[in-house]
Amino acid sequence: MAPRTESWGGCDYCGLPLAAPAAAAGPRYCCFGCRFAASITAADGDTGESRWMMTRLGVAVFFTMNVMVFTMLLWSERGGLAEPTATAFYGLARHACLLFTAPVMVLLGGPLFREAGRELIRRRPSLNLLLALGVAAAFLLSVQAVVMDRGHVYFEVSCMVLVAVTLGKWLEASGKLRTTEALRELRTLLPDHVRRVAAAGEEIIPLANARVGDRLRVLPGERIPTDGRISAGRSAIDERTVTGEAVPVVRESGDPVASGTEVIDGPLVVEVTAAAGAGTLERLIDAVASAAAAGTRDQRLAERAAAWFLPCVVVAAAAAFVAHAWRAGWSKEGVAAGTMAAIAVVVVSCPCALGLATPMALWAAVGLAARRQVLVRDADAFVRLGRTGTLCFDKTGTLTTGLAVRDLHSDSDIGDDLLGIAAALARGSTHVLSRAIEAEAGRRGVAPAAVADLRVIAGRGIEGRLADGRIARLGSDAWMATVVADELPAVAADRAICRLAIEHRLVGTIAFDESIRREAAAAIAALTAEGIDAWLLSGDRAARAAAVAERLGIRSAAPLLPDEKLAFVRAHAPAAMVGDGINDAPALAAADVGVALGCGADVSRWTAGICLLRDDLGDLPWLVSLARRTARTIRWNLVWAFAYNAACIPLSATGIVHPAVAAAAMVASSLFVVSGSLALAREPAAAAVPCDPVTARGTGLGRAVA
Repeated sequence: MAPRTESWGGCDYCGLPLAAPAAAAGPRYCCFGCRFAASITAADGDTGESRWMMTRLGVAVFFTMNVMVFTMLLWSERGGLAEPTATAFYGLARHACLLFTAPVMVLLGGPLFREAGRELIRRRPSLNLLLALGVAAAFLLSVQAVVMDRGHVYFEVSCMVLVAVTLGKWLEASGKLRTTEALRELRTLLPDHVRRVAAAGEEIIPLANARVGDRLRVLPGERIPTDGRISAGRSAIDERTVTGEAVPVVRESGDPVASGTEVIDGPLVVEVTAAAGAGTLERLIDAVASAAAAGTRDQRLAERAAAWFLPCVVVAAAAAFVAHAWRAGWSKEGVAAGTMAAIAVVVVSCPCALGLATPMALWAAVGLAARRQVLVRDADAFVRLGRTGTLCFDKTGTLTTGLAVRDLHSDSDIGDDLLGIAAALARGSTHVLSRAIEAEAGRRGVAPAAVADLRVIAGRGIEGRLADGRIARLGSDAWMATVVADELPAVAADRAICRLAIEHRLVGTIAFDESIRREAAAAIAALTAEGIDAWLLSGDRAARAAAVAERLGIRSAAPLLPDEKLAFVRAHAPAAMVGDGINDAPALAAADVGVALGCGADVSRWTAGICLLRDDLGDLPWLVSLARRTARTIRWNLVWAFAYNAACIPLSATGIVHPAVAAAAMVASSLFVVSGSLALAREPAAAAVPCDPVTARGTGLGRAVA
């Protein structure tokens, strides 16, 4: 895991850590998006205020649409109208544009201008300050034109920039909120109260009061509340939350256990080794929050670009004003000419094309992906997917769909009765291996044998009495070694097994193998053909992970805990992580791109930047191709936007380009960027396929024995 940094508390909207201490008392937000989103959703809980604030964005969009209508009217021909009538008619349209733009400036411009002011105070200018400058210049120039009744108006520029920027910030903040909501739900896995074993007996205490050295009793079906070591008892434990492994593992006295894991079949007494809040599950949650709060390379690049672009624009505008005024001897006409040149510089440098270069291409691609039921929550992650060279896959639930019976080895005396007896015993358990045995018996049409007095032996297996009175036992090697007299035959280490014994004689072995998703091999082959290096990361045994990886033709790394997966992904950056479980959440959040399967755990879906709602790995090669085309479009848009500014700013500063022409050039540049971006959406998407959680993720994990 990454080293812990100094904490400044959390954002009052999304809950993610703050990168710096709050400047003043009151609500604290990590970004402009969260500050605006909090105002819209009325985070203080006032229902009436919430309903009013949620209408602000919608009202602003309504006024913007009206501004666009009147702007189109101003651009139309005056043919057929007498000059006085045309003048009055067009004057009315100009005043209507001002009337409808004013609410937009208040509703959406206010938060942007306040954020720009804070950036000036902190001396950390970014694109927000540049956008605010361009919006203000276009608006003030238009107001001057209306008041003086001459010149062109550019109200539509202010409105469109504000709506586009605000919508993007709102979506970003909403995504962060959903991530932290999933983390809060994950914390509910741990109990609020625990049973502490003391000399005078057991007592119920809050989990927060548990101390290192305390002994806690955990019953079957309950989750271990904090990291510890078993001091008494033996049980199969579902560790999927931590390791992602589908098969429960047997833990007994002296073995370490992790918080958030579930005790399946035997009561345990656990000695606390980590204070409440410092266990494995809590560290996993902290890793997700820290990774989600980290800034992206694209964000840092935008900030660096704004840091030099904004001063250049200001210097160019000031130089244009001084040069024109000085050349005219600081006369009234010279000052007016200088003012117009300065305004032209600001207007032409208004980063409309620059601001639209990325979002328009992304929105077009994201809309196309949505038609294929691929949910893109983080547009930056989608772009990075096209640049990634390494793709890491979780095993259980991602590349595989669960365990299935692969081999039956029976004694000659029992023959075909092996599966019938095993299925009868398996009915007494909800263990994943028991479910696989029952499924195999049903597939083969084998009826369960008559077995009575079923009894679960915690952490070992199941036993029952056959019709002839003999005792049949189904369970682990560790148990069978104490039951049968003969030496157990060896089985490949890459398979899960269980043994069947009657009385004290081993009569059969059942081997299980993981079922690989039907589309996984083709998807990985297509990705490999594109030059992507694929890895399998798993918390399972190294032999099992290697066996699955070999069948798919990729490399594997196992066993890995959640923080080790996170370290692996960071070491192979730029890398994408594909997973579906809670244990994958830190790696999904820390990876350059996190891709979650739609039927996976909530926290994995909401910490990943991309979610495959169809649970179809075949969507990955298509998505990588789309991301690469989108990245190329964005690069071309940015090249055009910067080239446009580099060419037009000098022309505006010299007075060659009038503010009206500058505005027209700005609109033309934006239209060029928009048309190029929308071309991405012309590719037809595949028809939607509903996601079936049962067939997509296999049998699931139950409570029983190993």
